Amino acid sequence: MHAGHTEGVFNPGCEPVVEDDERRRLLWLMAEYFRTLGYTDIKARLPGFVPPPVLSGTIEDHRPDFTCRQADAAKTPIILEVVTSRAVEDPASDNRWSLLSSAAKLYSAELHFVVPKWHPNGAVDPLLRRRLARMELVPSRVWNV
Repeated sequence: MHAGHTEGVFNPGCEPVVEDDERRRLLWLMAEYFRTLGYTDIKARLPGFVPPPVLSGTIEDHRPDFTCRQADAAKTPIILEVVTSRAVEDPASDNRWSLLSSAAKLYSAELHFVVPKWHPNGAVDPLLRRRLARMELVPSRVWNV
């Protein structure tokens, strides 16, 4: 097991805890919300939580921000990614989102994205949706929080 490094290069996408304050705040809100819905097997890149396992990709490895199982009969898994105004423009997000999408298909999971409802630079949701469409990725849900 490696500790967040890919071939000696530091990879923040594998860190067990998200360091970015804005991403961490949105992640806390979603973790608490899903817990109140009775979702189980909650794993999050937050202090006090078990982090989701690292997914191995062909180009890079990445750790999802959050995973859980829904309270439905099938216990449908969710893979959740927090996207801030910085990440929505970051070219490095392509590999990460492609890997998360592939993992969602592999595990019959729903792929959810969480964006801030409001940002001084403008809404993140439409930018994210346009970028995902260009990548031919279809999220199960985009949360505006």
